[in-house]
Amino acid sequence: MTELPARVRGDLSDLLRRSVQNLFSLPGYRLTLAGRTPDTLQISPPDPWPGRADQGAAVLAERFHFTAWEPAAGGDIWNPPEAPSEWLVAMHGFVWLRDLTMLGGDESRQQARRLTADWIGRNDRWSLPAWRSDVTAARIVSWLSHYDTFFASGEDRFRQAVLGSIAVQLRHLDRAWRLETAGADRIAALKGLIYGSLCLGSRAKTEQRLAMLEHELERQVLADGGHAERNPGKLLNVLQDLLEIRAALGVAQFEAPGSIQQAIDRMAPMLRYLRGGDGMLGRFNGAGGEDPLILSAILEQASPRGKPAARAPAFGFERMSAGKLTILVDSGAPAESPWDVGAHAGTLSLEVTVGRERLIVNCGAAPCDGERWQMAERATAAHSTITVSDRNSSELLANGRIGGRVAKVTAEGDSADGATLVDMSHDGYLRSDGITHRRRIFLSDDGADLRGEDTLTGRGGVPFAVRFHLHPAVDASLLQSGKDALLRLPRGGGWRLRCSEPLALSESIYFEDAPEPRRTSQIVISGVTGDGATTIKWALQS
Repeated sequence: MTELPARVRGDLSDLLRRSVQNLFSLPGYRLTLAGRTPDTLQISPPDPWPGRADQGAAVLAERFHFTAWEPAAGGDIWNPPEAPSEWLVAMHGFVWLRDLTMLGGDESRQQARRLTADWIGRNDRWSLPAWRSDVTAARIVSWLSHYDTFFASGEDRFRQAVLGSIAVQLRHLDRAWRLETAGADRIAALKGLIYGSLCLGSRAKTEQRLAMLEHELERQVLADGGHAERNPGKLLNVLQDLLEIRAALGVAQFEAPGSIQQAIDRMAPMLRYLRGGDGMLGRFNGAGGEDPLILSAILEQASPRGKPAARAPAFGFERMSAGKLTILVDSGAPAESPWDVGAHAGTLSLEVTVGRERLIVNCGAAPCDGERWQMAERATAAHSTITVSDRNSSELLANGRIGGRVAKVTAEGDSADGATLVDMSHDGYLRSDGITHRRRIFLSDDGADLRGEDTLTGRGGVPFAVRFHLHPAVDASLLQSGKDALLRLPRGGGWRLRCSEPLALSESIYFEDAPEPRRTSQIVISGVTGDGATTIKWALQS
């Protein structure tokens, strides 16, 4: 039977999700969630991650700045007008309870109770994003993890309201998670269900949900420890969820399936592999904006038993490191459906860090998922790679998925005497322009010499552009030759980018921790292909 095209599969999946959500929004749906309210919890697993006392103080003062956006004082705190989706997810997910825990004190306890009671009173009926499966699961986990700290000593009426709401949310999540989620969000939803059955003392449901989790791990965790969505940030999220599940099972004295530890042992080394010299994750396929404290805590708790990753052929990334330089390269095709939501057309793009400073970057992804920047940040031109005919190497669909895509990607690596060479290619422009792209990158053993070749083979007369997006902290200037650029880093280091063709310096953008991008620069090498093979050589030298 012929498989449906990615565009059709994505549209059908979105249609099914919207249809189910329409049922959830019916006035009588809440009545179908009625059931027994538990008298107490069997366990309350602790939150294993550090909070921020300053953020807790802000929540205490009702200043909810979970992102760069913050609502106006005195308005609707749950669904303020013009609130970005990321802010709403953070607000309704209650992960900020850990910040109140870190702050401590009776005022923090009273504020946690007041806000929780207010949420129950104002959000009793299904709505988005408050009742979206991944958000519901995050809230359930937060309430259960902080139950002993904030709720257990409350008045009987309040405790019963909290426990009753948890039971209702679990019943809804049990219905909705399969239909609403895929990829990392599905594992997050299962975490909420596993926490619920553990804390309410249902061994049968816990075993059933762990079996579901094992099935998802088989589907999503790749042989080299990568994740099916090809987003380093999603890899981080899944690893964090598994560590939390492992900890909760330990508190309940419930034997964890071996598959959980096996997945952790594969994923933790891969997470280290995807960090630049600054310790943060490469900005590929929507990654970026992770909390450095949480990232460090996750890697510490994971205590990877597996060997450090040498390459990532299944995940589709290459890493080169020597001296002060660390290079990360996306050497894979965009994720397949259903894992491709939010995927970028950035095949063969690279990022370069010098020590702990970012030099060459991709434009990244906006912290908020608004439509204004969505298509632009996913485009090939927003990545440090080559574009042909001003096209994307894979087709970006308006629903956030990938249509026509890179079909074949090759990647080989070799090292000798400390020097490293990676040789990669893709055919994303073959059908549209009759062109294949090959990128070869060499790094010397001392990290002082990085050389690259971009070769376009096929039809002549086709316009192309090689782009190197620069971090906003980098000061760039073209030298008199027109084929060299001087790149100055904030800490005083200077690097020269040399090229076989004339360079141009133009404007670019970079998404970091704000809903709007920062202005920055990019170096562009433009030209037109000749017949046969056209090679552009470049080098980055200290």
